[in-house]
Formats: sequence, C-alpha cells, structure tokens
Amino acid sequence: MGPTGSTAAAPHRGHAALRTDILDVLPRLITPARHPYPAPPAGQLSPGELRVLRYLPTNLSWPQIAGELFVSLNTVNTHVHNIFAKLQVRDRSAAVQRARELRLLALASHSARLGPAIT
Repeated sequence: MGPTGSTAAAPHRGHAALRTDILDVLPRLITPARHPYPAPPAGQLSPGELRVLRYLPTNLSWPQIAGELFVSLNTVNTHVHNIFAKLQVRDRSAAVQRARELRLLALASHSARLGPAIT
C-alpha cells in the first residue's frame, strides 16, 4: 500500500505492460515498409509488355496505345493482362504505382527506344 493507504503501485504494473507492448510494436513501425509481394525480376516482363507499360501512366485508351505501338488491340490487351498478373495488381493505376516502386518505367522507356517489335 502507498503512504495514504491506497494501492498506488497497481497502476504501475499496467504501465509496465503497456510499455512492453509499445516496445514490441515500435520496431515494426520504424523499419521501412515492404511491399507484401516480392518484386518480379526485371527480366520477367517481356519487351512487348515493357513497351505497353510505358503508356499506362498516360490517358491513352487501349486502342490508342495499340495505334502508337503499331500492334493490334488484342496484343495490347494480352500485354496488359500479363502486366497486371506479373505485378500482382488489379487495375491500371495500381500497375503504374507498382511499376514506379520497382522502377520498371525507366526500363520501359529504354525498351521503347529499341523500336516496335513483332509480338
């Protein structure tokens, strides 16, 4: 008991438990966040997929991208489907965000300079 006859020491036990909980969580908050999925190897995207990936940040539609790359709409759709699967995303904006995280858009720009390929 404390000097006034109360159990003043009891709250301190709660504080110690809280402090332990905080110290357990703190390292997870300080360490850099990692993407929940592993990054695909840079070579996993084909040259055609990298060329299409370059156009995903634009406002161009799939038919417009096909026209820019001189490929069929079906080819663009196939590449987009494969890009989404390989980057483990569900939509265009998530693909762009993930590609930026992985710095794949720089690779896409480089492969685009190689010129259109028959895919």
